[in-house]
Amino acid sequence: MEKLSDEILVRIFRFLSARDLCRCSQVCSAWCRLANDFHLWKKLFIETFDKFILDPSYYNNVFPTQWKELFILRSNWFSGHCHVQSLHRKTVTTQQKEFSRIICLKISNCGRSLLASVNHDSKLVHLWSLINKKSLQVVFCESIVGCVDFGSEGSRNLLAIGLFNNKFCLWDLHREKFLLTQVNLSEISREFTTRDNTSTPNTAVCRVNLVDNKIATVTIQCIVKVWQLDFSKGGQLSCLCLHTLTTFKPRCSVLDIQLKREPFDDVWSVSISHAAEVLQNWNLVGFQAVRFQGSRLLDVGPRLDVVAEDIECSDDEDDSVCYPSNNLKTWMQPQKEQMGSRTSVSCLSISPCTKLVTSGQNDNTISLWDTATQCRRHILFGHTGAITCTDVDMHKIVSGSNDRTVKVWSLESGDCQLTLPGDHSSGVSCVTFNDQWVISGDNCGEIKVWDFAINSLSVLQSLDLPSGTAC
Repeated sequence: MEKLSDEILVRIFRFLSARDLCRCSQVCSAWCRLANDFHLWKKLFIETFDKFILDPSYYNNVFPTQWKELFILRSNWFSGHCHVQSLHRKTVTTQQKEFSRIICLKISNCGRSLLASVNHDSKLVHLWSLINKKSLQVVFCESIVGCVDFGSEGSRNLLAIGLFNNKFCLWDLHREKFLLTQVNLSEISREFTTRDNTSTPNTAVCRVNLVDNKIATVTIQCIVKVWQLDFSKGGQLSCLCLHTLTTFKPRCSVLDIQLKREPFDDVWSVSISHAAEVLQNWNLVGFQAVRFQGSRLLDVGPRLDVVAEDIECSDDEDDSVCYPSNNLKTWMQPQKEQMGSRTSVSCLSISPCTKLVTSGQNDNTISLWDTATQCRRHILFGHTGAITCTDVDMHKIVSGSNDRTVKVWSLESGDCQLTLPGDHSSGVSCVTFNDQWVISGDNCGEIKVWDFAINSLSVLQSLDLPSGTAC
């Protein structure tokens, strides 16, 4: 074997499995170098996981040295192999309010290891380092926070925050300051909302999605607004309302929204999924989408109505506050088929391709809906408590339940791939994930992080807040 050239040894190694390659790397330094040749691990990755890669451009973004790491990462996902470690949060003093349940979790989209979390009935947004598992900073907002979202490549340094007082704002992660505070619904638009006695205001921004220079917001009344951000004014950020869209649905119990850039010249789409109880023991799940190019809608139906007024903006030294035009439009035609559920729908998630919607129900099941046919594709069984949260990507679903567990499902087959180790101490209230991490929060305010790259699970530690600060 010592007389064989490196080229011949690499050819022999091509017949080995990943486990055998790792064993060969421990023989000597020469074999370690050859067993880690990226051609070997690229071949193993493609043979094992190519069927799960739906976007062919995925391979264009992989550096040669990443193939082994990606193979191990994917293998850990499918095997559920991870080591559990608990890092307990520091004790909250009597002057501080105990942490309430987690209502929103978001991971940064552009390679930054950041997490944003929001607690119920809180004016704070906590930003965490997923590498150190510790809090980095706390953002204090003027109103109760309903949702957050990190920007994508074109707005990677921004965090969008939706508020209960009919506003959303943009936080600069580098300069640690608000760049913009925006009124969401104008006075005329509010005429189309109704009042009730629920705790969440009808004009509260309950979902926000920031993609490049576009941001979409939605209220609990299914009124969607699409905004365009302008970064060109010498460090000042301004925005323009492109569309105000509504389905005129009744007040919805749960919502999800997705803003997506199409592979055409500046063509975008905005999708919304909503659920509401229309009769006793009968809930309807809806999905509607529209494409647009700038201020022009591309999917215009015969029922479209438009009312437009001028936009007014005022610039302060620190903030830009814009008051939107009242472009109230009835967008989307009624669904040809209704997606119905005989039990209450507690959560909704739209897949990145917008072809599927997952809904979690109180009967311990998850439904997977086809948005084209409006039919149920799968019913997922496995949880023993009501489903409280779901998240979905191109090939898997992650769900949380009142049974205190987090499960991973195959989007294609609907099979449960694994139940993550380390149950929560109370019901899971929120989940999110990407290729490396699964993150979940529970009703007691605890956040757990499963890192599939380093096989560890940690409980995040919060920053010490000033005495008397409400969480």
